[in-house]
Amino acid sequence: MDLATMLGAPGTASRLPQQQWEAAATAVLRDAFRYHFDRNDFFRAQCDADGVTPDDVTSRADLPRIPLLPVSMFKRPDAHVLLTAPLTDIELEIRSTGTGGVPSVARRDTATVTRAVTGIFGSYRDFFALSKGAGLFLCPSTAETPEMGMVKVFNLLNGVFDDHVYLVKDYAFDPDEALEYLRRWDGEMTRHVIGPPFLINRLLRYLELEEIEVKLDPESMVITLGGWKRYTGESISRADFDGKIERYLGVAPDRIRDMYGMIESNMLAVECEHHRKHVPPWCYVSIRDVTDPSVELPAGQTGGIAILDALNTAYPGFLLSDDVGEVDESGCPCGRTGQTVSFRRRRQGAELGCCAVSIEKFLDSREIVAECAVPAPAGQ
Repeated sequence: MDLATMLGAPGTASRLPQQQWEAAATAVLRDAFRYHFDRNDFFRAQCDADGVTPDDVTSRADLPRIPLLPVSMFKRPDAHVLLTAPLTDIELEIRSTGTGGVPSVARRDTATVTRAVTGIFGSYRDFFALSKGAGLFLCPSTAETPEMGMVKVFNLLNGVFDDHVYLVKDYAFDPDEALEYLRRWDGEMTRHVIGPPFLINRLLRYLELEEIEVKLDPESMVITLGGWKRYTGESISRADFDGKIERYLGVAPDRIRDMYGMIESNMLAVECEHHRKHVPPWCYVSIRDVTDPSVELPAGQTGGIAILDALNTAYPGFLLSDDVGEVDESGCPCGRTGQTVSFRRRRQGAELGCCAVSIEKFLDSREIVAECAVPAPAGQ
């Protein structure tokens, strides 16, 4: 199965027998390797230093030989050297700022944007099967944050809804407004809630404090992206999160879906009803020894997450992330094959660097300023 077929029929590509999946993933990644090997002098020098060429990648076992770009390189002022595409072909710049304040900048050319949009939207249809209803987006709009990767990924969902609203405006969130929309749509259309976990958690905390239960609809979904650790270091418990959603919004756990990705890669691993995040068929996740990234660990072992992505023509999509986790290649009850990925934590010494972190940090700073403001004297 070639890349175009995968993108056109992601549901079929995600359910190939395991041996066919290995062959198809190897073929599209070898093609991507050759594309950048032939066109990118910076990457070619890395390949020459490692003594590897595209002809050396003949099976899935050879994929770990493809050189990786550490995601820290996207924070460098000279990150343009990573590009295979000329700067004049760049259509989109995606940025993410974490707790350290230094942005990662990932540039996409037109071919990459087209492929990524097609792949992500196809995954949404395969996993969520949404085509109508109302979307309550607990995040800024793309008009307010045009370069924020998380918001771009969420924004692709709004086209399937009959109505939608973004409820983080000027970096402020009012849970009363969210409640108003949920009640307004009641009985009119199926209601869905989309956003990073920390913002949905704020809504849940409000409902809990006010002892309000808003029962959504049988087909409602809660869809999250953005990580489960706050900028303060505090983690959000997934079990508690799901339990509160079921209690206060009436959405069953199998309708609560998380996603995993990073702005430097086009990979979006979407959770099925069994809460396993499936790596799309055009990507391969390689778990690396944290002390020696050249060593790939077997499935099931915990290590550094490396992502090999066949979609990217702007720069080599072979990345060593700052994340730590595992892959699982056992069969999933949902019927999909290939790999599932689990994120555990950030690599020691790596800063929290997702879009949700920067949104939450700014929201909290605004709230602290408001709480500490000195009231104006009467009559002024």
